[in-house]
Amino acid sequence: MDLDLRKVRYFVAVAELLHFGRAAERLHIAQPVLSRQIRALEKDMGAELFVRDSHGVTLTDAGRQLLDDAGKLLTLADGTRRRVLRAARGPRRLVVGFRAGVVVAPALRAFAAAHPDVEGRARRVMGAPPARA
Repeated sequence: MDLDLRKVRYFVAVAELLHFGRAAERLHIAQPVLSRQIRALEKDMGAELFVRDSHGVTLTDAGRQLLDDAGKLLTLADGTRRRVLRAARGPRRLVVGFRAGVVVAPALRAFAAAHPDVEGRARRVMGAPPARA
């Protein structure tokens, strides 16, 4: 069985909102398309993921299990994609030069958190300070 990550993302939206219409809006797709994709995912998985009735939508036990696993699966897939792109284009680096007494570590950590695909390093520079005008 091949697991289509797009369908898993669709599933997560419906599972989080427990509403096909609102999930379709979030995903910017038509609700009938979303319903068909979820039905196809249920067929691929061999399990019903939602109970649909006049009161709304609820997760089945299989749906709760998939929701629990989906976050890890999608995070792993996104990380894999980033690492493959990084390998294809080579490493991206940011080197910050600083003089003694200037604290750059907090800013470099914040940059690293916001840009995990960029290798950040600090390098102390020596020499006279720049002349003032």
